Amino acid sequence: MKYAENYERCCLESTNALQRWFMGAMTRKAQAIGQESHKIWSLKYLLDRYFEGRSGLRVLDCGAWNGWFLSYDVPALAQRIALDWDAHYAADLRKSGIEFVLADMEKGAFPLVAGQVDLVAMTSTLEHLSCPEHIAREIHRVLKPGGIVFITVPDIRKYKFRFWDDVTHKRPFNEKSLRFLFETHAMETLDLIPYNHNLFVAGNLFPERVHRFLMKFRGHALMYVGRKAQS
Repeated sequence: MKYAENYERCCLESTNALQRWFMGAMTRKAQAIGQESHKIWSLKYLLDRYFEGRSGLRVLDCGAWNGWFLSYDVPALAQRIALDWDAHYAADLRKSGIEFVLADMEKGAFPLVAGQVDLVAMTSTLEHLSCPEHIAREIHRVLKPGGIVFITVPDIRKYKFRFWDDVTHKRPFNEKSLRFLFETHAMETLDLIPYNHNLFVAGNLFPERVHRFLMKFRGHALMYVGRKAQS
């Protein structure tokens, strides 16, 4: 299955006029700080919130697809790693200064040294994997002490049977199961809230209070942020 090649055509919803306006506004705001597009705002949010003033950071995106999450490129980032089982975008990622690692996350350990990553992201990926317990264990292993994990998944309570519209979906989650998964793998939950990607990005135009308020609308997914203990 050529999943990465066909994901945008088959699985992403078409944008409406309002969404396109916000994408344009967020792109202009990104360009004003020397970045390229609206795709930067998820990683920027996490670095500003959890890694302010730090440098030499290593970020791993699991199930990276076309690398949109890693498009934020600043001196604080020493290494941006895209891990995926499909190499369709590998050459493009490497041209952008992103290291590509080809690996099937469900087969053995992630091909990374333990305790070397500051931030692990997994956006709309965990629900595609049949063994989340193995994934949570590997995330904990590769994170540095104090490292952060950022997860987004569909909320099965909101999606209901639409969850199965994507034939590659395997494991549904709700708020309780997501918290249970990571807290039983020694992660401290820092944030667990409704998530809508478009509103999450657009919310960067507003103060944090407004940002979080907006997330309650059409928040059909969940956002989990956890931290590995310092020791």
